[in-house]
Amino acid sequence: MRSLRRLITVYCHNAQTTNPSYVLEYRTLLELTDITARHFRILLGAETLPTILLRSIDRQQLNGNDQQSQEQFYDLPNQAYSVYTGKILIDMHAGCVSIEAMYTHPTTGEQKKIVYQHNLLPTETSLQGLLERLTVYGKSRNVQLLQLIDLNLLTAESAYDEKQKFETLKERLDECAAYRRSMTVYDLDSLIGINRSEGNASTGRTTNLSLINHNMYTHVKDKFQHTYVQTVSGSVNDKNVNSDEKWSVMVISEPFLLRQFYDDVKFTRSDHEIELEKNENRRATERVKCVQCTDYYIEKDNHMGICVHHDGFIYDNHSTNMKIYTPREAIAQLLKEDAQPIQQHTRYVQTPEDKERLERMKQRFKFICCNQTLVTGGMMGGCKRGTHSEPHVTFVEWEMACKNNKDYREKRLSLLQSRTDFD
Repeated sequence: MRSLRRLITVYCHNAQTTNPSYVLEYRTLLELTDITARHFRILLGAETLPTILLRSIDRQQLNGNDQQSQEQFYDLPNQAYSVYTGKILIDMHAGCVSIEAMYTHPTTGEQKKIVYQHNLLPTETSLQGLLERLTVYGKSRNVQLLQLIDLNLLTAESAYDEKQKFETLKERLDECAAYRRSMTVYDLDSLIGINRSEGNASTGRTTNLSLINHNMYTHVKDKFQHTYVQTVSGSVNDKNVNSDEKWSVMVISEPFLLRQFYDDVKFTRSDHEIELEKNENRRATERVKCVQCTDYYIEKDNHMGICVHHDGFIYDNHSTNMKIYTPREAIAQLLKEDAQPIQQHTRYVQTPEDKERLERMKQRFKFICCNQTLVTGGMMGGCKRGTHSEPHVTFVEWEMACKNNKDYREKRLSLLQSRTDFD
């Protein structure tokens, strides 16, 4: 502080020698503070706090008043009937901030954990882009120390092996513990790291993910679980309440790491996230009938090449106009014709010629896509390989899509024309 005061005094003295009415502006004050912070290496990530504030001023001036009013950060005020747990999880992939709190029902006194969620701004795509928001959070909770722990910190401290990393981490966390109100921000992706390995399987290309720094992950996870906001006295809605607040903020971009961390620390999920998880479990367990191949499948295992089917309609090769059928209509017609000889058996006995004619009639239904003959018994293959149909697609919709296929309709007209020319 003495160095900053000295720098400001010298600057103002020099300015007033040429302009006696000179008044120090806020921007100039931030620029001088930035010089001092860089000199003493007082950094928040790769930047100083004055730099972050200057960038915020420039952005607001560039966007104008209308945009500025839209891009306001939520702070962390005390919520009615709620006490924060001190845990904040920022999902960079989904662009969402989840703030955990303990809610007490005003009538029954029943307690349950909930989350307050804020959406990230379009400019908040990296940890550096989050620093302005995190500064607002810390200021609103009157924290005495805002500590960022990421790869830049470890590199600046020359902490390359595991022992040095833990020593640096312990030193910074002990410093946070010395303050009654502190906020520690972890860049979990850079601290832990994800190992990716790809390979080939029968269902296609697979990717296996695993954590790299398991010991670091375990240590950070335990620190996050011991985070707390302790109310000493007064109402939870009293802004002047004297409390100990040890905040932990986890910034995670990798979806695999996010799911792993969610499960390990049992972080409270929002109703929307719970619904998404139920849908994901349903996709992994519920059997769905495919309207293309009429087989059952699980959505999670729906890969390219697993569904063998025909994507064209059926035509009657014996009719003069090559009448169009759907597979269900053609099969129903064949079954009906197959039952007629049995019903007529009491009246006359079929001759070998009649039987041969009936067998030929059974072979008259062809798929327009590949000219394969439709059969009513056994497994029916297909000429196309792809993914199964979506769960919401009905048989009628699929049959209409096959009937209205432009290429196959043109193929049918071409076949009709060739028969006319032949005659």
